[in-house]
Amino acid sequence: MKKVIVKDYVQLIGIKNFKGEDKMIDYYIICPGKERIYAFSKKYIQNAYDLCKSGIGINDLSTRKTRDRGVMILVDYLNIMLPYLCDYYELPIVA
Repeated sequence: MKKVIVKDYVQLIGIKNFKGEDKMIDYYIICPGKERIYAFSKKYIQNAYDLCKSGIGINDLSTRKTRDRGVMILVDYLNIMLPYLCDYYELPIVA
């Protein structure tokens, strides 16, 4: 697994999805000049949603350290998925 650093203006936003029997959060990547890109869905955790509901920089989130288990589950999953998302959607990365 390689570490990917994207440009500072690329953000991750979380949107509630309470359809169906499970409560989920759909995460989207916001990049200027492109429409909202679907990244992944995770189980609803209040602190993770509060962190991402108005958008957070992907670099800030991927390096975040906290004792909150819900946020760290999101950070770990983002670090796993980020190289694949950058390759597939051609997100701007720092050279």
